[in-house]
Amino acid sequence: MFDFTFENYNDAVANWDLARSNYSDIQSLISPQLVFTILPDQIAWLNAEDESVDYFRMDIGIWKNKLILILAPRASDSAVMVLTNYEFATLGVLENDLQLTQTKTYTMTSNYTLTKDLRKSTNDTDINFPIMDQPVTGQQIAVGEIESWRENGMDWLSLESNEFNGERIFKSFYVPKADLLQNQETATSIVCAFGLKPSPVYQRLLPTLIFISCFENPSLVNVNAKVPSNTYDWSKPEPPYNISTLG
Repeated sequence: MFDFTFENYNDAVANWDLARSNYSDIQSLISPQLVFTILPDQIAWLNAEDESVDYFRMDIGIWKNKLILILAPRASDSAVMVLTNYEFATLGVLENDLQLTQTKTYTMTSNYTLTKDLRKSTNDTDINFPIMDQPVTGQQIAVGEIESWRENGMDWLSLESNEFNGERIFKSFYVPKADLLQNQETATSIVCAFGLKPSPVYQRLLPTLIFISCFENPSLVNVNAKVPSNTYDWSKPEPPYNISTLG
C-alpha cells in the first residue's frame, strides 16, 4: 500500500465531515451490506504505535471517493499522533460468508453464518462441558445489530443528515483494546461491519463497529482452544462519545 500521509489523513477526515450533511453524498459512499476488512498486521501496527491506555481510535474519512476507516494512533495525551504514514481499510464488498462463533461460559457453542450480503443464513448449537473463560459479547446480539444496520442504516443516516445536518453522524469510533487484540495471532483478517444498537444512555439508536475475526481453520474457535468468541461489538461512536466520556 502506498503512503497515506498526515496531510492525506486530514483531507480524508475533512471530506467526510463535509459529506455528513449531504445525504446524496452519503448514499454514494455507503451501502448497508458493505464492510471494512482489516489485516492482523495493521492491528499490530496500531497497537505498537498507540500510547493510549484502553481504547484504539479509528476515524472515518473519504479518500479517492471511497469511505475509509483510518487507524489513528494516539499519544498519551489522547491526541492523534503525527506520523509519516497511516493504515486504513476501504469500505467494500464482503468476499466470503462469515461464521460467527461464541462459546458460552457454561453449556453450549453457537454458530451463525452471515452471507456475503450480511443476511443471516444458518445456525447450529453444540453442547459442551463448562469452561472458565469470562463471557464476551453474544454473537446473537451482534447478528441482530448487523441486521438492524442492513435494514435501517440508510434510514438512520437520512434522518441524521436531513434533520440534524449530519452533526450526530459518527466521525470516529473508540474500540476497546482488550477486545480487538483477542484472537489476532491466528486470524487471517478482521471483518468490520456497521451495526445499530439501542443506547439506554442517549435514548436512541447509535451505530457501532462489529469486529469479526476470520480464521483459515474455523475450529480454532471452540471449547478446546478456549477462544470464547470471534465477534466483538463494544466500539463507541464519536459523537456522542468523546475521550472524556469513555470509562
